[in-house]
Amino acid sequence: MYIRSIELENFRNYRRLDLKVEPSVNVFYGSNAQGKTNIIESVYLCTSTHSHRTSKDSDMIFHGEHRYKVKLHLTASFNAYDESVSVMYDDGLGDEISSKRAKKIVCHDDVPFDKIADYYGIFNAVIFAPEDLMLIKDGPSIRRKYLNVLLSSVKPSYFYELSNYVRLLMNRNRIIKNARAGNNKVLSDAIKEEMSIWHEPMARSAVKIMRDRYLFSLRIAKFAKVHHEKISNGRESLYVKYKTCVPVDMFEKNSDEEIVEALISKWDNSVEEDFFRGTTNHGPQRDDLFMSLDGDGLRMFASQGQQRSAALSMKLAELDIMREETNDSPVLLLDDVFGELDAKRRKCLLSEIGDAQIFITCTDKSFIEQELADSLEKASKIAFFEVSEGSVKRMGNG
Repeated sequence: MYIRSIELENFRNYRRLDLKVEPSVNVFYGSNAQGKTNIIESVYLCTSTHSHRTSKDSDMIFHGEHRYKVKLHLTASFNAYDESVSVMYDDGLGDEISSKRAKKIVCHDDVPFDKIADYYGIFNAVIFAPEDLMLIKDGPSIRRKYLNVLLSSVKPSYFYELSNYVRLLMNRNRIIKNARAGNNKVLSDAIKEEMSIWHEPMARSAVKIMRDRYLFSLRIAKFAKVHHEKISNGRESLYVKYKTCVPVDMFEKNSDEEIVEALISKWDNSVEEDFFRGTTNHGPQRDDLFMSLDGDGLRMFASQGQQRSAALSMKLAELDIMREETNDSPVLLLDDVFGELDAKRRKCLLSEIGDAQIFITCTDKSFIEQELADSLEKASKIAFFEVSEGSVKRMGNG
C-alpha cells in the first residue's frame, strides 16, 4: 500500500495542505523547525492513531484552533484499489458546532469506526526517528509501547485484549485508591475480597497478552540479532528477552490455564503489598524487553554507537515482522535519521528498504541525494519538497 496524497487541516503549523506524493521516494528538506517532521508525524498518526512525539492530541492542533484533521489517500499495492484513512481530533472547547467534549474520530473511506480498535491494521507504517534511541535508554514503558504498536498493527485482537485488561486493571486499582482515601492504612478482609474478585478475569486476559508478547519477542530477537550482526560485522551479538511477572519458560512448558493459576496466585499474594503501594505491581503493565550485547546490558554498559545499532536493529526487526504478517511493505518514515547514523548504519538501513514507499526528512538536500543515488536503484524516482514556514513546494525529481 502506498500514499497518493496527504491532506492536513489545522495540523501543527499547517493551516491547510493538500500534497500529492510519489509511490517511491519523497524527500522533505529545509531548515529546522519549518514543519518537515510534522508531515512524517501526520502519516504515522494514520497508522497508530497516536503521535510518536507527544501523548496529547491537543499539542497537534494549529494555534488558536480547536480541531485537526489528517487524511491520506491510498492505493493498495496488490489491487490498485483507491481508498482513504483519516484521523480527526476535536478538543471540545470551540464554538457551538463543537461537541463540547474532546473526541477523536478515525475513518476508513470516510466511514467512522465506533471503536478505534477496529481501525488497526488498515494502513501500516514504520518510523525511524532520533527518538528510537529511547528504546534502549529509557524505561520499560517505551519498550512496552514498541510491542503494543507492533502487535496491534498486525494482530487487531491483541489491541482488544489489551484494552480489556486495562479496564479490569483500572477497576482493581480503583478499589485500592478508594480504600486508601483519607490516609486509611488498614487493609480489611472485605477490601481483600473485593480486590480478589478481579484476579481471575485479569489473569485470563493477561495470559493472552503475555503469550502474544512472548511469541513476538522471539521473532524480534531473531531478526534483530541478524541485523545487528550485519551492522557490527559479526563482532557483537544482540540478545532480546521478554521479561514478565512469571517465568518466561512457562509459555513453552505450561498451558494457558496453568499460567492463569500462577497469575491469580501472584495477585493473591501481593494484595497487601499493592494496597500499601497504592497500585497493582505485577502483570503485563510491568513487562519489559531486556536487551544485551554478549550478555552485558545495553543501558548500563553499551556505548552510544552500540545503542544506536541496537535501536536500528530493533526497528528493522519491526519492519521484517510487518512484511511477514501483511505480505506487503509498510510505508517507511525516516525522520532526520541520516544525520544520526554513520555510513555503515545508513547503508544497512537503506539495504532493507526494498520496494517500500519512503518519506525522508533532512536539512541537507545534496547529501541525501548523493546518499540515495549510491544506495537505491530507484534513486531516479525521488521527489524533492522544500519545506519553509509551513509551506511545501515540490522542486522536481532528483
